[in-house]
Amino acid sequence: MSPNPDDAPIFVVGTGRSGTTLLRLMLNAHPRIHLTHEASFYVGRQFLPRRFTASDWLELYFKSFSFAWLLIHPDEVREDLAKTHPGGASKDAFPDAYRSIMRAKAAHYERPRYGDKTPFHASYVGKILSEFPDARVIHILRDPRPTILSLRDMPWAPRSWILNNRYLHRLAKELAPYRDKIHEVRLEDLLSGPEEEMRAILEFVDEPWDERVLKHTEHAPLDDVPPFPWLLTATKERGSTPKRDWRERIPDAWIRQIERRNAVYFDTYGYERAELEREPTFFERMRAVFADMPEARRFLSRFIPLARKLGSTNPPSVAEAQRRLLDLNPEAWELYPDLVMPERPEVERR
Repeated sequence: MSPNPDDAPIFVVGTGRSGTTLLRLMLNAHPRIHLTHEASFYVGRQFLPRRFTASDWLELYFKSFSFAWLLIHPDEVREDLAKTHPGGASKDAFPDAYRSIMRAKAAHYERPRYGDKTPFHASYVGKILSEFPDARVIHILRDPRPTILSLRDMPWAPRSWILNNRYLHRLAKELAPYRDKIHEVRLEDLLSGPEEEMRAILEFVDEPWDERVLKHTEHAPLDDVPPFPWLLTATKERGSTPKRDWRERIPDAWIRQIERRNAVYFDTYGYERAELEREPTFFERMRAVFADMPEARRFLSRFIPLARKLGSTNPPSVAEAQRRLLDLNPEAWELYPDLVMPERPEVERR
């Protein structure tokens, strides 16, 4: 454990649609903790020119979609970073820049303990633990079948069964080397036994128990949750179990493909394989895969150019990035016919 827990950032990682937003809000209900919403520090960092310093990155990051919804004024971050790097942050100071962002946001709520919730950081746990040796990383996971079903309904995620199935499989492989260094919790267990799970989580992050974490709708700041419907569900009272009718909505061939491809979830985390009335044949499963390939290609044709643009030194504006991110899966918008695209409010310096 860190000599001073306040110097040990907390990172919540997972897959999209696995409960990361709910866990963030439950932790943010604790009077000492505030985690930022999807700061995405490590996403795209590999595309930066080698000459870039942490200060260079920070000025570019201030123009990003990720920073926009943190609702922090850039000067708050600049001033915090200047305390340790008065002449500008060097190439080795990226962790200090990240720390200044998290610390500046936690200061809005007078919380000494800071951190971040970004699902995609599950791919960078090794980097996080290298740059923040005292970090507490919490991996929240969910049965892959309803997770993949839910991802298909997100405007920013693939409609493709293939891509979502590969996404979960890849993250499981990337997390495997670090499971003895992080804390893992199943969403189903967090919902059915919240006190037991939150006690274990708070012990892991070295914070005292506080019952307010069980009442996040009353005690967590909700004003920094971006106003998208797929996020706002986590601001409501918790249910007892995730309610997704995945058995009726997922074809049998894909139930088996998901279970085979993501066997680690079933063998390691105790999820049970489905009992089907009739076992799909190998050829039926292969037909399902071939039928999904055009959808996978359509998504990649939109996603790859956008990822390159977002990772460049000349990224699109915040509004343009948001529009393009939320148009990766156009069919999903049928679920949100009345949604008006939210705009980020003006942020004043605190």
